[in-house]
Amino acid sequence: MNRWKRLFFYLLLNVFVSAVTILSVLFLWENTSLKNVLILPEENALQQKQNGEKTTAAPEREETNSVIKIIAASGVENLNTEYIRIKHVGEEPEQTISLLHWRLRDASGQELDISAHSNLQSLELHSNGAIDIYTKSGTSSPIELYLGLDEPLWAHGETVTLLDEEGNVQDTYLIP
Repeated sequence: MNRWKRLFFYLLLNVFVSAVTILSVLFLWENTSLKNVLILPEENALQQKQNGEKTTAAPEREETNSVIKIIAASGVENLNTEYIRIKHVGEEPEQTISLLHWRLRDASGQELDISAHSNLQSLELHSNGAIDIYTKSGTSSPIELYLGLDEPLWAHGETVTLLDEEGNVQDTYLIP
């Protein structure tokens, strides 16, 4: 009987510790800005709308006829997580676009040649394909490019401009 009492005591202790841990995590999640860091801006706006909170409207994007768009910027101001996602939004399934010598321009006017930093011989984006361009160092692949910089490139509120090989603006994106 003594053995069962001890077992029951440890079972209750386990339930208590688990409950306190879960409640602590939920409290931190709701009362800190942690969820704003971990949830993508689109998901955050949807969640705020569902909760009845006010959301600020996203700034108007300059409309272009380009089928290559910057669709996300994530991990901004943190070298280990910072990246820009570019997507080919074309509807023709056989259409591919070469991103060789395309550039990203920051608010200060600094331009980075995507292909020069990636060390890839070809860089083609197929219809509905996307590529993540990381600021940090790494090994580039057809779906992830690494610029190899030593510090973060982007900041909140900054506009990223995507230029094609001829210098034409293909898209602009305001980082939330």
